[in-house]
Amino acid sequence: MPAIYIRGLGLVSSYGLGVAPAVDGLRAGRTGITPLTLFSLPFQNQIQVNQFDHAPFPPDSACATATMETVAREALADARLDADALRDAALVVGTSSFLFAGEADYRRSLADSGEIVMPPLVPPGQAALRVARLLGMQGPVLTLTTACSSSANALLVAAALLRRGEARRALVIGVEGLSAVALSGFHSLLLLDPQGCRPFDADRRGMQIGEAVGAVLLEAGDATGDGDRLLGGANLCDTHHMTSASPDGSAMRSVMEMALADAGLQAGDVAVIKAHGTGSLDNDTAESAAMRALFGAALPPFTGIKRYLGHTLGACGAVELAAFLGCLRAGFVPATAGFALPDPELRITPLTEARPAPAGAAMLNFFGFGGNYASLLIAHV
Repeated sequence: MPAIYIRGLGLVSSYGLGVAPAVDGLRAGRTGITPLTLFSLPFQNQIQVNQFDHAPFPPDSACATATMETVAREALADARLDADALRDAALVVGTSSFLFAGEADYRRSLADSGEIVMPPLVPPGQAALRVARLLGMQGPVLTLTTACSSSANALLVAAALLRRGEARRALVIGVEGLSAVALSGFHSLLLLDPQGCRPFDADRRGMQIGEAVGAVLLEAGDATGDGDRLLGGANLCDTHHMTSASPDGSAMRSVMEMALADAGLQAGDVAVIKAHGTGSLDNDTAESAAMRALFGAALPPFTGIKRYLGHTLGACGAVELAAFLGCLRAGFVPATAGFALPDPELRITPLTEARPAPAGAAMLNFFGFGGNYASLLIAHV
């Protein structure tokens, strides 16, 4: 079975264009929280968001295509490849929904004509096909929508395509934009923390939504080769409840165990964990229980990075892998921004200071709304 190498990374985030600005922000412990200027909401002064600079991109749904092309070309440059390398590659896109694209077209139409029209439905698969055409890609094109695990699952699907020999390379893109509908929904559910995301903190009150686009270029190769690798991963659906996680973290533990088995690793081989860490009461409680159950007293250092980038929903698999692996490449593991006060009920504490990147495997967890879970194992070489 071929090894799966992570050859290139690309990112558009509230830190700017590229992986490097985000890594600089995480190294400095500086969050990417920004004002919400894309649209107005009656409660926008009561929430924190991460909005990227839209000036370089079109003001409508074409923004999604443009940002996806941007991160794809950065990933190619990072891999030191040209566009011809993608001719037969697979494209796998992950997003929680494309509401933001339809809303962008609605705002553009309203600004141009002054008429209120039904917001158009923009299928995410349509954007994926456009990007494939722009990049001259002739391989399989797939789009996944599984809530917050969407682009993490896209990475798993892409790796499976490569292992089966259906492509030599696969470009995975996670894309998410700020949506008035999504923000209003989360606000109505009291799931947005007015002070921003505070992962695993005793005073945490909810999420901090962000927008970002991330790209990860995977390549199949000989197991004796050099480079960062996707060692394995797994997914499952927690059927405990329509929206809430199993309080004991049993399903989260199961998907981590499945990921370790897929990678051929033991719990003791994990040197660091990038937790999902949404800052919500229930999710952080379940995630803490899962990590305690699996790792016990040997729990490796873990961190949460959603206060830096925002919770980018379906994009967070590719976005957080790009940012976190970028940090590992730069030689450090970032501290958990937003954490200040340990919660005695959780009985674990995330990293409060950046530390040197350890040798060994890194686990990245994505535990989405509706029980859509994914866990990945990577190795930085």
